[in-house]
Amino acid sequence: MLRFLNIQKILWINFLFLYISSLSVFAQEIHRAASTYRSSISLSEPRISDIKESLSSESPNFPNSLKLFFQELKGNYAIFYDWNGETVYYKYRINKFDKSKLKQVRKLSEGAAYEVNGLWEGLIVFQVSTVPLFKKASEISLEEKKEKSSIPVFDLVEFKELSLDEILY
Repeated sequence: MLRFLNIQKILWINFLFLYISSLSVFAQEIHRAASTYRSSISLSEPRISDIKESLSSESPNFPNSLKLFFQELKGNYAIFYDWNGETVYYKYRINKFDKSKLKQVRKLSEGAAYEVNGLWEGLIVFQVSTVPLFKKASEISLEEKKEKSSIPVFDLVEFKELSLDEILY
């Protein structure tokens, strides 16, 4: 009787192991198929550092549309990054009770390339203290915009995943 119970446990564990491993293989296959049709961002696209350097008194504002990779949702922000790893914050809600864009933002996929549109709100500036300071667009000088450690903050309007234009055979 004891030997029969041990065999039954071993069979059950093997069944569970095979089931879990088949699920992970299936999930990897779906991820590979989905990533086949994704496009990447061209290396010639301007990066955040290039955009900061190009700001001048004639064109003092950041562009409304940027091509970036999605990193994560953090607090009220969707965080994106460029090829250099520089981050840009897109505010998608006012507070945790604002659910207006939550359904839309949940569709974002980590590492995927997006064309993101937003209205520039200000900068997160790192000063002497360790706590970052948010400054509104009207309070920021041109020199502060060009600082390498500052992070642009936009109000998220819309985003579109970049997909391949070619036909795959």
